[in-house]
Amino acid sequence: MHHETPGGRGYPRGLTQHDIPAAARIVGICEAFDAMTSNRPYRRGMPVEKALGIIRENLGRQFDSRFGEQFVQLGESAELHHIVGHTDEGIPLQECLMCGPTIVLQRDSVAGDNVYCRACGSEYRLEGAASELHPVLTGKRGSASALEAKPDHDLIARSVSVSVSVSESESESESESARALHFAA
Repeated sequence: MHHETPGGRGYPRGLTQHDIPAAARIVGICEAFDAMTSNRPYRRGMPVEKALGIIRENLGRQFDSRFGEQFVQLGESAELHHIVGHTDEGIPLQECLMCGPTIVLQRDSVAGDNVYCRACGSEYRLEGAASELHPVLTGKRGSASALEAKPDHDLIARSVSVSVSVSESESESESESARALHFAA
């Protein structure tokens, strides 16, 4: 549902505004930002500032106004810069020498591991020190099972944990505000 747009021109159902679940409105903004700032086989990723400008220009039509404005403010305060061009915080994206898209390294990757370009199937072997791993083309192609994307469970768990912590602290803050209003009345 993250392809639905506030202007009703999205898909699959052509929903508008608040008929679109909040999570889908947020994911739609994040996915578009990632698509604009990421390298693709056919083009380089655009600068963060340009992507934020496109989101701002399309608030209310393609992107939810409230969530989009908050996202743009995060971007303008450099809160998003650490994720652009990285597979995980502190792990820079790597490019395939054959076709250009991203080669994903996970936090637990070590020298000697094989990694693959999911677009062209090229195999790379990781070399270097743990903090500075870099892929070296082997000249081989990955098997179907090697090319299958594998979820980074550690990254997902950390992201969920952070989201839950933020939600809990927002709930506590709202409860404290409600108590303060109650006592003030």
